Amino acid sequence: MARPIPVTVLVGFLGAGKTTLINHLLRTGLAGKRVAVVVNDLAEVNVDARLVVGRTERLVELANGCICCTLRQDLLSELERLAEEPLDYILVESTGIGEPLPIAQTFYMGGLPEKVRLDAIVSVVDAARFFELWEEVGEVEDAEGNPVEEPLAPLLAEQVEFANILVLNKVDLVGEEELARLEGFLRALNPGARILRAVRGAVDPGQILGTGLYDYEEGVRHPDWEREWQAPTKETEEYGFQSFVYRQGRPFRFARFWSFLESFPAYVLRAKGFVRFADHPPAVLSQAGESVVLEALEEAPAEEAPLYLDLGWEEEGTEIVFIGQGILRRRAEIESALALCLE
Repeated sequence: MARPIPVTVLVGFLGAGKTTLINHLLRTGLAGKRVAVVVNDLAEVNVDARLVVGRTERLVELANGCICCTLRQDLLSELERLAEEPLDYILVESTGIGEPLPIAQTFYMGGLPEKVRLDAIVSVVDAARFFELWEEVGEVEDAEGNPVEEPLAPLLAEQVEFANILVLNKVDLVGEEELARLEGFLRALNPGARILRAVRGAVDPGQILGTGLYDYEEGVRHPDWEREWQAPTKETEEYGFQSFVYRQGRPFRFARFWSFLESFPAYVLRAKGFVRFADHPPAVLSQAGESVVLEALEEAPAEEAPLYLDLGWEEEGTEIVFIGQGILRRRAEIESALALCLE
């Protein structure tokens, strides 16, 4: 009987750098190997999946939900299907609001333990924003439609506490004193985790892949294991996360769109997508908190240029996913601001 295929699961909040880390692993430790990547996105358009196209033999998109709850059965089905293929490794990227415990439970279901093996859970931590997000309180609606405050700290805590490896990404944006404080805080939350520092997801792949750090017996001893097994919580409901996709066939004027980015609404936790301009090369947008990156195709690293060219989105127009707590109430406001940026 063939050995189970090792699987590494990546979790981490919106914009932490999960896709960047996956691309790094595909270029380094997994180069030349038969790899499948499963990419999950809360929104109906899976932007992250399109950004790993061309780097892997097999890509599976699970969109419009979360693999830790609403799409857990879909994840199980896809892993069972992938297990029948001659693969060396599988990477799974969760949506930014995914909780690792219920994702791990998927690997105990059906006949999956005989086919694939959860090697490690990797949590990507945004070193520049973690403490800011820890204090963040969003406004969501209760069952009666009344506004209530919901902190992000419980979600961030679970993403850290149930991980085997913590990748502190974007450490170049944080001073050494702040990094030491963050590492101390994370060690208090998860004393047994391996902690790695990274800039743009660049870490030693040997510290991530094939580590065997996930312990199946220890996992079932977690105090929340039974509750999540019986009735996994929908994070979209628990924390009020919502998303919508902005689509526009007309191009933007670059200066106008840049002005929009400079006054980016604070209630948008994450925005990502593809933008077409009338007076500038098409670009990839990635926003997380105060960090806003607009990377033109002509400025992309040489090894990534073919990736963008293969997407075909620059001919289809602009497509941006906006994610936030209760953000649908602000959709008209965002779309009105974007309308002022059009050619």
